[in-house]
Amino acid sequence: MSLIRWHRRRPLDLLSEVERTMEQLLPRRWWPEAEEYEVAPAVDVYETDDEVVIKAELPGTKKEDVEVTATEDRVVLSGESTTTEEVDEENYYRREMRYGSFRRSVALPHAIDPEAVSAKFADGVLEVRAPKTPEPTEGKKIEVK
Repeated sequence: MSLIRWHRRRPLDLLSEVERTMEQLLPRRWWPEAEEYEVAPAVDVYETDDEVVIKAELPGTKKEDVEVTATEDRVVLSGESTTTEEVDEENYYRREMRYGSFRRSVALPHAIDPEAVSAKFADGVLEVRAPKTPEPTEGKKIEVK
């Protein structure tokens, strides 16, 4: 009898499953379209009794290059990370760090008040705090501090 390693399955995310399968079948060095994919930061989303909190990893990004927009049911994180180091492509052995524009739209588990959303950026982590509200309101662009 052979043993099979069990992995807890998360809800099906078709795009992630296709990307994971392609990565297993064809490593990225053989998958030319991989360079064209939009970069999206990793996020943690959780809620407390009073607010929804989003934390996003944005290493190498400056505060002034980050934009946060909020509506009653969604927060959109966008911006750009750049590098100042110029290295000839031929001299790379491995290139996993990504630079360029990014965008991440986060659907929220609860309605929020866009007027009261705050955003703070420190040590490469963006933290967005959005107070919950029972009634829908209009969207608003948030200043990152």
